[in-house]
Amino acid sequence: MKRIASRDNPAFKALSRLVTSAAERRRQGFSVIEGAHLVGACLDAGHRIEQLFLSASAAGGAEAASLAARAGGGTIELSDALFDAVSGVEAPAGILAVVATPQPRPVPADADLCLLLEDLQDPGNVGTLLRSAAGAGAGHVLLSSTCAFAFSPKVLRAGQGAHFALNIVEGADLVAFVAGYRGTTVALAGDATASLYDADLRGPVAFLVGNEGAGLSPALAAAARLRVRIPMPGRAESLNAGVAGSVALFEAVRQRRGVMRAKGGVTDEHG
Repeated sequence: MKRIASRDNPAFKALSRLVTSAAERRRQGFSVIEGAHLVGACLDAGHRIEQLFLSASAAGGAEAASLAARAGGGTIELSDALFDAVSGVEAPAGILAVVATPQPRPVPADADLCLLLEDLQDPGNVGTLLRSAAGAGAGHVLLSSTCAFAFSPKVLRAGQGAHFALNIVEGADLVAFVAGYRGTTVALAGDATASLYDADLRGPVAFLVGNEGAGLSPALAAAARLRVRIPMPGRAESLNAGVAGSVALFEAVRQRRGVMRAKGGVTDEHG
């Protein structure tokens, strides 16, 4: 295993540029993931690790050794000080990897369950919705060009491995997708009169979630087949975008329980 203790080392400088620059990550087509859970999820999904970095403190541990063996080479040990300098968390676990950013695939016009995100700015909301989409069994998430970058470190941490279970399409023309989608498109809107719980979500469905403050653009809201609200009998004015989209996804899961059981699916897992 190669060991690095100097900030002047070319490999450390290259890693530092990737960690600190979104433009560099986009240019090279790489993402940086941190923590044993994310690295393990990436490997479990069959993705290749380009380089695995371990802190000196973590390198001797069984978990780090197992991930290094699965990564199949290209492991570099950083001094604790250098690892702390590139870590994006307050208490680094000492495990970080560089991976090729997964490339999007075309989304079928009859895709079973999709999530469309328009102009979401908060990385935490985007990561939460990706995690909920993966948990609900959605195959595809489409993001407008004005959304937070799905493969930024903050979104990756919030997604907790969901990125590697989804087809994530960034810079998507959402209005065009809605126009060609053969399932039911459902816009979440606080001022809608229809309730989410009255909508039939058992067939192919695409949920539309808009900006944290402004909601969906008029053009995208008008293109949706249904506009629904989530009933709120309490005193809160509105739900966080990440929560609202998650509620909608799992309402679809709830309505599909009979269909999933008939197909042999598991519907009562918790995690």
